[in-house]
Parts: sequence; C-alpha cells; structure tokens
Amino acid sequence: MSNMIAEIKRTEHTLRHLTMIAEQAVEGVAVVDLNGILWFVNTVWARMHGYESSNELIGKPISVFHTEDQMKTDVLPLIEETKHRGQLEGPIEHMRRNGTVFPTQTKMTTVKDETGRTIGLVVFVTDVSASKNIEELLKQQTAGLKAADEQLQSQITERRRVENELQKYRNRLEQRTAELMAASEELQKQVTEHERVENELQEYCDSIEQQTTELAAAINKVIQFAASTPQLFCHKTQ
Repeated sequence: MSNMIAEIKRTEHTLRHLTMIAEQAVEGVAVVDLNGILWFVNTVWARMHGYESSNELIGKPISVFHTEDQMKTDVLPLIEETKHRGQLEGPIEHMRRNGTVFPTQTKMTTVKDETGRTIGLVVFVTDVSASKNIEELLKQQTAGLKAADEQLQSQITERRRVENELQKYRNRLEQRTAELMAASEELQKQVTEHERVENELQEYCDSIEQQTTELAAAINKVIQFAASTPQLFCHKTQ
C-alpha cells in the first residue's frame, strides 16, 4: 500500500513538473489520447483558441479546434502518419472558439508507455498569423517592387529608344551640316572665282577703254596734223 501511495505521489509530482514546463512554453501544448480526446492543454493553447481556461477543454475532442474539412484533409491524416513515424510537423489551420480560422505550424509527437506502446500524442502548436501577414505583406511589397522595376525597365527602354532616335537625328544633322558647309565652301570658291573673273574683265575693259582713248587721241592728233599741213597730203597734177 505504501509503495502504491509513493508511486502515485511520484506520478503526481511528475505531472506537476510536466505541467509547469508546458505552462512556461511559448507554444500551445496539448496531450490527446489515440481517440483524439484532450488529456491536457496549457494556457497558451487555450487562449490561442479563444478560451479563458484550459480546464474547460479537458475531455473534449480535438475536433473542436477544427472544421470538418480540416479534420478529414489535414488533422486525421497527420495523426495517423505520426503514429507510424513517431513525430511529424506541418502547417495546419485551427479554429478559434468564435469560428475564425487561423494558420499554425503544428508538430505531433507520440507518447509511449513503459512497454513502448503508443498511448497518445503531444501536440505543439505555433500561431503563425503574424508571420503569414508579414509574408503576405512581403509578397505585396515584392509584387509592388516588381511592378515598379518593370515600369522602370520600360522607362529605361523608352529612354534608350529616344536617345537612339536623338542620336540618329544628331548624326543626320551633323551630316547635313557637313554637306551644307561643303556646299558653302564650294559656293564661296565660286564667288571668289566669279569676283576674280569680274576683276580680270574689269581690268580688260579698263585696258580696252584706255587703248581706245589713246587710239582716239592718236587719230585726233593725226587729223589735227593733217589739217595743219595739208600740202603734205596733196599731190600736184602733171
């Protein structure tokens, strides 16, 4: 009898110790039997799911924290897989008391008796709503940055196109300017040549005019000389 009392006390001490550890955990912690009935939940688990006290959850099925679809598609398959593998972790949605659903990272570990037989599961749950919100925000920011980058790349492409068009225009303008300068130089040469020809023609005309004047003066002198000495130009008739 004394041994039984001592064993009960050791068991109670162990349970109090485990409960104290579970209550200090940052995750929600629950222990369920193989039928999914809650043996224990810590305060974090209770409040995470919208309950004031963990005591009101003892003896309830784990299905109170999930929708019917979640139980079929996520929870029950995870429980069965955990029984075979001993431990398993994955994302599972939970349901609060008011019916709102929130995302969690859930880890299950089997509980075995002294013979190694699985008698229950310890479930660790972390509410990742904040992480999901941050992830969604990051996705939105990433999408915004991607859109801004695409717009910037489009603007850069458009700017390069405009710069290329401007460069082509500058090249055509430079070519046209060079052609106009060459034409201007050629025209200047022609003007210079025309001025030279005009000068030579003017000099020639001036020379002809001077020669004409000199010739006229010479003829005038001859006429005057002939008039003053007619006997030199008359012949006597025999």
